[in-house]
Amino acid sequence: MGSRNIIWRIFYVSLMPFLIIKGTLAKKNRDHDAYSLNDFVYDYARNVVKLPRIGTFYDISLQSNYSGIKISYIQIRTANLWTRGINSSAVQIPRRTRIIPFVKRLDIVFQDLGSLSSYYYNVPHHRFVTPIIGFTIYDADNDSSSNSSAVLPNLSLEENSTILIQFPDISVKKVDNATLRCVTFGANGTMEFNNVTEPNRCHVSGQGYFSIIVPRSNSSSKERRKRLAIGLGVGIGGFLLLLIVFLRCKYARKKKLKLMQRQSEKSENLDTVWVGWSKMPSAGWVRTVAVPENDYA
Repeated sequence: MGSRNIIWRIFYVSLMPFLIIKGTLAKKNRDHDAYSLNDFVYDYARNVVKLPRIGTFYDISLQSNYSGIKISYIQIRTANLWTRGINSSAVQIPRRTRIIPFVKRLDIVFQDLGSLSSYYYNVPHHRFVTPIIGFTIYDADNDSSSNSSAVLPNLSLEENSTILIQFPDISVKKVDNATLRCVTFGANGTMEFNNVTEPNRCHVSGQGYFSIIVPRSNSSSKERRKRLAIGLGVGIGGFLLLLIVFLRCKYARKKKLKLMQRQSEKSENLDTVWVGWSKMPSAGWVRTVAVPENDYA
């Protein structure tokens, strides 16, 4: 049983390179709870800006573990949204936009996920060529300590009106030979795709999170398969090497035991006696004669 356990341990250790590579790839493709991030960002913004001025944008810095994310926050009256709309650096909401259900004031949080875009969202067989940009609307009249659990108001646009999302410049290599697509991430985990009609822009119909994507090239898939093959090869090679070392050590140990047994067989045999329920060796005679310390003994 001990030898089997050791062999299994060697096998698991040898597979560690393969498992690490596979776990790294899985981590890249794992979606994180982006909507819990929304709730955290909104509550954080409300705590930072205690008494916001109506119509003023506030750029808010998050904690160090969210350093890749940029957020801004604004509180606006619904009437102003209807008459003026909103123009931020990345999101433009047109005039004559209604709110359903109606509320007097709105809190709007704009987010740019930056380098953490692929950490929170994933589109199978595609890659992002722009950061994910989004916005979420909340009822500013809600006096609860956390508005994140409340029902979010929805935007109702006029016919033929759209919300414009402006992205940074896109750099796509010619070898990609891909068509740019706008992707919208819905609140229930759905994704909607549209063609890019203007450079670096997407036209959307409501709140959410948006980006521009292209299909992954075949070279990326080949590279992933190559990494998996290398990891598997290293794991199997390591397993065989450790197994050979283990078997050689085991063989050397057996050889040493046999040598000790042969040497013991050449030495003098000892008699045996029973002590209680135990059988123990006993010498019939001794070579050295005991000399008493007292001459009178």
